[in-house]
Amino acid sequence: MTKQSNTTTERLLTYEEVCTVVRMSQATLRRYVKQGRFPAPVKPNPRGRAVRFRYQDVKAWLENL
Repeated sequence: MTKQSNTTTERLLTYEEVCTVVRMSQATLRRYVKQGRFPAPVKPNPRGRAVRFRYQDVKAWLENL
């Protein structure tokens, strides 16, 4: 029996993918995240180091520009 959570069905983007979509450098994106000007990333694996951005959050941010 497998367990399915909401995080497995939502689209998650890497820093590189987000930078391509929003057309900014990784340095600027990281600064925006740190300043709270961009949605914070999530950790798909609580024990891992990788972080991803929810597609819905990025889309909503772009729509509010």
